Amino acid sequence: MKKFQVFLLTVLMLLLAFFTGVISLYALNPDFSAYVNDLTQKKNGETADTGTESSERTEEPPEETESVIPETAGDEPEEERFSDDSSGLTADITGGYSAPDENELKIPEALSGSCGYENIRVDEKTVDDEEADRIEEELSTGPTGDDLSFDPEFYPYYNMLDDRGKRLYRQIYANINEMNPAFKSVDRLMTGKRIDNAFEAVFNDHPELFFIDTQYRTIYRKNGDFIELDLFYNETAADIDRSRSEFDAAASSIISEASGSDYEKERFVHNRLSELFDYQMNPLDQSAFSGLVRNKTVCAGYARSFSYIMTKLGIPCYLCTGYAGEAHGWNIIKLDDGYYNVDVTWDDTGTEKPWYYEWFNKTDSDYGTTHIRQSLSVYLPPCNGTKYRGLEAQEPDEAREPEESGEEADPEKDLPSLESAGFSEKDVIRDMELYYDELYNMIRNSGRGSFSFSMVIDGALLNECNRAYDDNEVKRRVLGRILEETGSANANVSCIPYKLKDGYYLLEHKISVY
Repeated sequence: MKKFQVFLLTVLMLLLAFFTGVISLYALNPDFSAYVNDLTQKKNGETADTGTESSERTEEPPEETESVIPETAGDEPEEERFSDDSSGLTADITGGYSAPDENELKIPEALSGSCGYENIRVDEKTVDDEEADRIEEELSTGPTGDDLSFDPEFYPYYNMLDDRGKRLYRQIYANINEMNPAFKSVDRLMTGKRIDNAFEAVFNDHPELFFIDTQYRTIYRKNGDFIELDLFYNETAADIDRSRSEFDAAASSIISEASGSDYEKERFVHNRLSELFDYQMNPLDQSAFSGLVRNKTVCAGYARSFSYIMTKLGIPCYLCTGYAGEAHGWNIIKLDDGYYNVDVTWDDTGTEKPWYYEWFNKTDSDYGTTHIRQSLSVYLPPCNGTKYRGLEAQEPDEAREPEESGEEADPEKDLPSLESAGFSEKDVIRDMELYYDELYNMIRNSGRGSFSFSMVIDGALLNECNRAYDDNEVKRRVLGRILEETGSANANVSCIPYKLKDGYYLLEHKISVY
């Protein structure tokens, strides 16, 4: 009996030791406890079709918190940067213009090539997060233009945009006026089409911004955030005070002579520009400056000059862009009974008497076989006015008669002179060392960014100048100094020569320094 009691006590002690070990292992070893839990859940699943879920499944979910997105215009959700592919136009935009079939256009042979409009170009760039962080830290938004407003009767393109587009429009406009080379966007969730339309709207509404070029650059983060917009300026920006003074004086001289009814003022300005301007391609020909100041331009300069003068006279007049055998620009003007098309370029470049008013105050139907509106211009008002249509068709100006033949052709007759290009004899560069110095000074004084400017050289220097570019001498003598002194990472220069009278050449330079 005593032996049996000892045996029973031994068994009980062994069992107690076993269970104590198991409990300790479960409590102290996570892997073992996870194994036991998993085994238990499997066993319960095998013995019941439905059962109570584990405590991990029945825990209340954590309290939801509002997703925080960096503050942007409109407080759009983050996914909009990918899903928002809208044009950025106002929801209640109306048109009414019916475009003709391009295949049915019949461009008069005498006017073939009398266009020359240059569409806006955009360069898109994506940078890594490190570079994007640097940009957002160092770059300012510049003036946002939040206090600006634009009358829809005189600035129709602004009023085609939705609120976000208008906000970017105001920022672009304000920064161009300050001539800033770049600015940080007020709206990081903008898309390419929205930005394109905002820039085009500014460019079309404001011919007085003659110093801005027809291109710009957008910079994005890899996630699609729009962080920077770069602006490019033409050569008139190098001495903007002088350029603005010349521009204002040229415009004022025409404005001061215009009198009578709106129609009479319109007719006078149409005729005056036709008398002053010559159709000629040049580095500034997309601006009103090329027409009003230098009197040498293409359709863009004609149309922007006409729009600017008429607007200053208080008569709504818009740049209209589209296609007329090639990219082309003309005008839409508002008179008391409606809107009319006006193409000063084609009236000026025709050689027969009827051409002088052939394209003056016409309806959309009149333009149906020659002009097609494109891009934002399709939303300008339709032209259906009739009161002032065709009044001048039988009254061509005698001064527009074709020149009599028989005289020996002068090969330099149509070339611009040194003076018409805005230079004098003292500005002519006749030595390559002086050219290197002038080029260096112009780039150094302009700073970082992209810009353009012109110089005039003697024709005898042209071949030597070409060799300097072909042999990378300009890169060594000029750009190397710029990079070393400014600490910039990259610098480029291109040069296009344009022949002038008396053996001179105008050199148009395009520069970028970053």
